[in-house]
Amino acid sequence: MEKKINLKLFIRLKMKTVPTEAGKEVIKQAKKVLNEIEIMEDKIAIQNDTYQSQLKIATVPGLVYLINESIINFKKDFPNIDVQVYEYAPDQILDYIPFDQPDIAFLFSNERKLKEDKDIQYELLTMTNYCVLVGKQSPLYNLDEITPEDLLHEKFVLYNNHSFVEHSRQVVKNMNIHFISNNTESIREAVKNGLGVTFVRNITIKNHPDTLSGTIKSIPLKFSPYISDELWTVNLKSKPLTSNSKNFIRYIQDCIEY
Repeated sequence: MEKKINLKLFIRLKMKTVPTEAGKEVIKQAKKVLNEIEIMEDKIAIQNDTYQSQLKIATVPGLVYLINESIINFKKDFPNIDVQVYEYAPDQILDYIPFDQPDIAFLFSNERKLKEDKDIQYELLTMTNYCVLVGKQSPLYNLDEITPEDLLHEKFVLYNNHSFVEHSRQVVKNMNIHFISNNTESIREAVKNGLGVTFVRNITIKNHPDTLSGTIKSIPLKFSPYISDELWTVNLKSKPLTSNSKNFIRYIQDCIEY
C-alpha cells in the first residue's frame, strides 16, 4: 500500500513496527470507514427484521442534552429502534444497573470505583473538563478559566442531588445557593437569564443553541479535585453490548468530537 500511495506509513524497527504521523492519520480515517460500513450493515439488517428493536440507556442528569442530541441523529439512521432513556442520580446509577438492566449506561466515574463492581464491564469514552456555566451578562463571561476564589460572591443554581450539592460545596466554600432544581433545562434558563451560575462538563451542552449563540458559556474550572473527569460506558457482564449499543456509542462520540 505504501508503494501505491507513495507515502511511508510505518517505521519498521527490529522489535516492533510503529506508524508514522501520516500512518496514524491513515489508520484514523480507515477506522472511520470501517465504522461507516458497520453502521450500513446494521441498517440493512434492521430493515430486514420484522420486529422493532429496542435500546435501553441509563445516564445521569448532566449528560441528558448530549444523550438527546445523539438520539436525534441516531433515530435518523435507525428509525425503527425504540430508544428509552432512564435518568439516575450520579451517586446511585451504579446501584440501579443490576436491577434495571440497561443495554448501555453513560456516567462519570473513575476506574478505581468501577473495579469494585465485579458484575460490570466498562470502557473509557473520553476525558472531560469540569466547567462553570455562566450567562452572557455575568462578570465572569470573558474569563478563559475560573478559580474557586472567583466564585465566592456568585449565586448558584444547582441540580437537586445530595452528592452533587456536597461536591459543589467542597469546590466553593460558603456557597451561596440561589435555588436547587431537578430540571436541568430550568437551571440552564436561570443561568441564561443571569440568576446564577452552575457547574457543567465541557462536552455536555457545547452544541446547545444557547452555547452556539453565545448567550451561555462553559468556562473551565481551574481546580476541581473532588469530581471525576472521566466519562465511561458501562454494561453488565451478563448483558454484552449489542450492535445497537455499539452504534449509539459512535453517535455519542460524534457529538463529543463535533
